Amino acid sequence: MIFNDSVFGDARSEGPPEELARSTGFLLSWVAARAGEQYEEVLAETGLKPLHLGVLTQLQNGPLVQSRLSERLSVFKPVMVTLVNELEAMDLAERRPHPRDRRAVEVHLLPAGVRKIRDAEQVSERISGEFFGPLTPEERQSLHALLAKLAGGAATSRRKES
Repeated sequence: MIFNDSVFGDARSEGPPEELARSTGFLLSWVAARAGEQYEEVLAETGLKPLHLGVLTQLQNGPLVQSRLSERLSVFKPVMVTLVNELEAMDLAERRPHPRDRRAVEVHLLPAGVRKIRDAEQVSERISGEFFGPLTPEERQSLHALLAKLAGGAATSRRKES
């Protein structure tokens, strides 16, 4: 089952209730929840969770200190420890001592991790095609640009508050 009945009721193929669909915030939350559940379910075909893929993707350009991964993915450090433990158990990544800082641990992407990223990208492409099917290619581009703008604005707002 893709959707949790307690959240979406039986109207899975329909939109949210009309009264709620008028609220942009609720609509965004509703669509994000549906998309997230679908993405998580399809990504599970590769044996990964979204945060596993996030870690692997961050390592594509070279090893990173484990604490830096936590910062980049906005994940608490104890959660990152668990994620890296799981990736090591799957032989997709490994920890190594930092070459210059004895206190730090670097996480390295292994060849199987590179292959797993490719598998996940194929699955992601498929589910994106299905989920965003109702949109034209131009609408998809516009949506992506608007979401990126909002995401950048949220990051800027958080920095100003600090």
